[in-house]
Amino acid sequence: MKKMKWLLAPAAALLLMAGCGGSDEGNTNSTDEGNAPAGKQSAIGHGTEDGAIGFEMTDDGSIEEASGVPEEEKNAILDTFDRYIDTFNSGDIDGYLEVLATGEDAYDPEQERAAFEQMSAQFDKVERTPSDMTVVSYEESEAQLFANLETTLVDKETGESVTEKGRQVTVLTKQDGEWKVKEVYYVGNMPGS
Repeated sequence: MKKMKWLLAPAAALLLMAGCGGSDEGNTNSTDEGNAPAGKQSAIGHGTEDGAIGFEMTDDGSIEEASGVPEEEKNAILDTFDRYIDTFNSGDIDGYLEVLATGEDAYDPEQERAAFEQMSAQFDKVERTPSDMTVVSYEESEAQLFANLETTLVDKETGESVTEKGRQVTVLTKQDGEWKVKEVYYVGNMPGS
């Protein structure tokens, strides 16, 4: 069975919007509330058992760039990430699906199309603005790109706007000689940070 991996930032913002109903019950931001059952993905574990997905920060708080990344490959990775963000923001579902990896342990195009259409039906605007894009891991056929991400959603029904900031590691893989987005791991910042 294929995993449905998509739009974690908008999903997190959806939860944030749902959580703005005025009730004080719910998540107290304890680490226990972020833990998923064994073998399941969670925001804390980022869906990995071996810690292979992630990034390292230097003492000054900057993100450590992977060494030995050929300039041509780095540019191709960044171009793919830009297309991924641009097609998403513009609502170009076909362009967005073209930049996603498919197959085992990757995206299911039909599920992604349905999720994208559902999101588009609910929001007038869903816009992700990345910054500090850094290739943090590189091998010939797989790379990881870190980015700070600001996501803004505007609800169609209420007009309410929510902006969330977080960090994302995008895993890219080579398919037919082209970089494609294989997985996305997103962690939202604490409110007010």
